[in-house]
Amino acid sequence: MDSKSPQKIALFTGLKQEKSTLIWFVILVLALAPMFPVSNFVGHSHWEQVRWIPFQGFSWSQNMLKDIITNTLWFMMFGYLLHYQLNWNSRFRWTIAAIITIAGGVSLSNELFQVFCHSRHPSMTDVACNIAGAGLGGYCAVKWPYEKCYGAVNSYFASRSGFS
Repeated sequence: MDSKSPQKIALFTGLKQEKSTLIWFVILVLALAPMFPVSNFVGHSHWEQVRWIPFQGFSWSQNMLKDIITNTLWFMMFGYLLHYQLNWNSRFRWTIAAIITIAGGVSLSNELFQVFCHSRHPSMTDVACNIAGAGLGGYCAVKWPYEKCYGAVNSYFASRSGFS
């Protein structure tokens, strides 16, 4: 049987489609998870709790740093996977701009949801960190493509396990 038989092509196409669906699911989880727990939602707004100016009253507390690092890393994964999934190879600046725009919309939506929660405090610092993280994730996707990283990890573990 030659290397391009119809069965092998169909199997490859099916696996690629399953992988694509799984990545879209992970992107959706990354976008929606910051809204949980949904039980905090109430029917009225708390606009007075919104911190409109990013990094205003910034303190180097452990909670503040943890929040900034977590938001940035979370959206780095979002930006990386979004770049990979959309498979934009043509223009670097347009790709990063699109990722930042999508991440900004998702982040603003999450913060708007928090306006209607008692125990959550929406902050533009979170939006700024999320957008920066998505931009960094998109940049990392350009510099270290998924296939290159995945191949390196596979070859490392294959060499360690004795399989080639």
